[in-house]
Amino acid sequence: MKVVFIIIAAVLVLAALVLPIVLLFASPLPQDSWLVGVRDTAIIYASMFMCVGAILFIVMTALLAFIAFAIRDHIVPALQKVDDMAKTVKGTATFVSESVVSPIIKVAGAAAGARAMVQSLARRNPPKPTTKKEQS
Repeated sequence: MKVVFIIIAAVLVLAALVLPIVLLFASPLPQDSWLVGVRDTAIIYASMFMCVGAILFIVMTALLAFIAFAIRDHIVPALQKVDDMAKTVKGTATFVSESVVSPIIKVAGAAAGARAMVQSLARRNPPKPTTKKEQS
């Protein structure tokens, strides 16, 4: 069925392109007016191409509008889902920071302070003062 439509379309296009030339040579023209026939044929071809161009422009504009509406209908829900997911991740990060990381940091700080206190109490020799040569 598809092949039949292609053949019919090809025959119609060929007829539309060849018909003005056939009419130019088939019509009785006065002897010196062949230029008038060529002009008329050029006008016919120009008008056919303008009509085809206008139809293609209308079709392309309609397709672009359809694509824009289709994208809008699919993009807006996707962006809402991304926004919801970002809010969920932010809430999770806040919860983990407040309930898990903060106590660990407090315990690690207390352990470091206790270790420093034990080391300073267990040290028998006081630290030696450093000289300027050792610092450099």
